[in-house]
Amino acid sequence: MAISFYKYSRLVLSFVLIIGIVSNSYSQKYTEPDKLKQFNITVNHEDHTVKTQMLSQPKEIKINNERSYMWYGSQKIMETKGGYEGKLIHGNYTSFYLNNQLKEQGQIKYGLKNKEWKYWYPDGKLKEIINWKNGVKRGSYSIYNDYGQLMAKGNFKNDKLNGKFYTYGPTGKVTEKKVYKNGDEVIAKVKVEKPKKEKAPKEKKVREKKIKEQAPPTEKQKPKKEKKKKKTENTETEKVITS
Repeated sequence: MAISFYKYSRLVLSFVLIIGIVSNSYSQKYTEPDKLKQFNITVNHEDHTVKTQMLSQPKEIKINNERSYMWYGSQKIMETKGGYEGKLIHGNYTSFYLNNQLKEQGQIKYGLKNKEWKYWYPDGKLKEIINWKNGVKRGSYSIYNDYGQLMAKGNFKNDKLNGKFYTYGPTGKVTEKKVYKNGDEVIAKVKVEKPKKEKAPKEKKVREKKIKEQAPPTEKQKPKKEKKKKKTENTETEKVITS
């Protein structure tokens, strides 16, 4: 009887421990939003709605005067160049038109746009794809017309077009190609064709010789061969007489 009681007490103790672990995990799961590093927010503007994340506490960061920061204040999401006032947006960012179509989608890191961002027309067709790094356009870029057709594509480096830039027509074929360097178009140098060099006289002589060899013999050349034959015949007859 004592052994069974001992086993029973161990079971009760283990059950109590399990209850404690479960309750602890639930208390962690339902931590108050203001104690988290970031939390989800939904902000309604006049012409669109934003679902994003922001830092729970103000964070001091080194400001770059050339970059635009996205932050939350007065129940609105603001975008200010060279500074911010309020809590920085930090995390996923998605905005919708009033008809619930996607407007823009991307990621924000401490108020600055990062990675690939997509933008749409109100009817849901893709408008633009821009790559960002710490609030600066960097990487591939594509723009589409309101029919969803690709109009142009290129690359950005430090907010400036850099490299090859293609423009497309309605059929999808390239209609124009340009090259940029740090935002400035690189004008290709016009190639001046050099005059063709005349063939050396040696080559001319060789060519003329080949033409002569291929041509049929002339009348002046034929008698010379006959004379040679006559000479050989005469020498043979002389040999016969002397013998």
